[in-house]
Amino acid sequence: MYLFGDPNVWLPFVFGALMGLSILIYVVLDGFDLGVGVLLPLADDAEKDRMIASIGPFWDANETWLVLAIGLLLVAFPAAHGDILTALYLPVALMLMGLILRGVAFEFRAKAPERWKPLWNHAFFTGSLITALCQGLMLGMYIMGLDWTLFHVGFATLTAVFLTVAYSFIGATWLILKTEGALQRKAANWARGGVWGWCWAWARYRWPRRL
Repeated sequence: MYLFGDPNVWLPFVFGALMGLSILIYVVLDGFDLGVGVLLPLADDAEKDRMIASIGPFWDANETWLVLAIGLLLVAFPAAHGDILTALYLPVALMLMGLILRGVAFEFRAKAPERWKPLWNHAFFTGSLITALCQGLMLGMYIMGLDWTLFHVGFATLTAVFLTVAYSFIGATWLILKTEGALQRKAANWARGGVWGWCWAWARYRWPRRL
């Protein structure tokens, strides 16, 4: 007789709860440094240094929670692990490339000569954007049952866009907490505007003479 009842009944719920908790912690913790990376082009060079410095001590460790969630999925639900990663093979591969690009850009940016910093800033932004979009795409496809139809892909694409905006909001709130002065005011405007504020700021960055 089992002390806590039949583990075949309650153990899946325990592992499911642990996975959910790991993903939630990942979204909150890694969300702010992904958001800072997405917001990076909207700042000037001095502000970019401050933005990167604000996430420096934390960003690498935050990805541990994603590894934990995937590990729990593999250990507790191996069949689901195989089905999900098979269906989402392409966005998972792109996400991993984005994470690698972020890591390389972060390390090289700190050691590169000043003239190479813009290149690594763009690389860090690109890696952050790819990672955020791929995570949103995977979330949308998972919600729609991993069925690659036109409607489901459209829904997943919208999910990818809005998850990226959500990450940028978390990143903006992090900058409000960790910075001061003009950058803090900019971050407050980015956070206050939500999706439209982010789109407006991005449009002004891309086409400054027209807006």
